[in-house]
Formats: sequence, C-alpha cells, structure tokens
Amino acid sequence: METYDIYFSDGRLSDNKGFAIRSSEKAIHMAEDMLVKGNTYIDDYAGGTISVVSSEGKTVWSRPIPKK
Repeated sequence: METYDIYFSDGRLSDNKGFAIRSSEKAIHMAEDMLVKGNTYIDDYAGGTISVVSSEGKTVWSRPIPKK
C-alpha cells in the first residue's frame, strides 16, 4: 500500500517527518496546516519548500515556505 510523508527542503538540506499517512488528501491537509500554524520545520526551512511525497517517490503536492 502506498503511503505519504511530508518533506522539507531549502536547496541545501532536506528533512521529512517520518509519517506513513495512508491518503494523499490527509497528508496534504496536514502540510497545509503546518504552513498556516508553523512549526520548527517551517521555521528551519523558511524560503524553501514543503512537499507531500509518496512511498514510491512521487511528489503529489508542493508549496513554497514563506521567508520570515
């Protein structure tokens, strides 16, 4: 079964949450919430991107992370 995780990148570094979310819709909703509410990854990767990536390696959603 395909699962989804949330990735952060700023061109130099990248990181992921380590989730195994079963639906892309739920993962996208969680990522959108992170952009609105913020968290340490959003702060650390400001100016970079937040993405939802499937366990098959396909990016299904991506948005820029606003700079502070």
